[in-house]
Amino acid sequence: MRLVWAISAALALGGCMEGAPPVSGAGGGGQGAEARKLSAGMTQAQAEAVFGLDAGFERNPANWDESCVSYAYGDAATPRYVHAVFRGDTLTRATDGHGAICTYGAAL
Repeated sequence: MRLVWAISAALALGGCMEGAPPVSGAGGGGQGAEARKLSAGMTQAQAEAVFGLDAGFERNPANWDESCVSYAYGDAATPRYVHAVFRGDTLTRATDGHGAICTYGAAL
């Protein structure tokens, strides 16, 4: 039973790491121009210096050392988000072009 739970949790987390699906077109959920403003190893304070305050923060319920932070860009009518994944206080990856803030919600 534990194996089934572990596999289910791993699959759920893998699907939730990016949150809402990216919008197609420029920067569509990949390492587009907005995500490239951040680089691996940055702290959350350094990322905030680039984008301003975060639009959303969620800690990974399966790994409390990991969190996903969303930074908004674009116009107010159709905002897009950079999803930045931090382990501890260190950026591990970032993608952009997302239509909503990142969440681990389906893993709960």
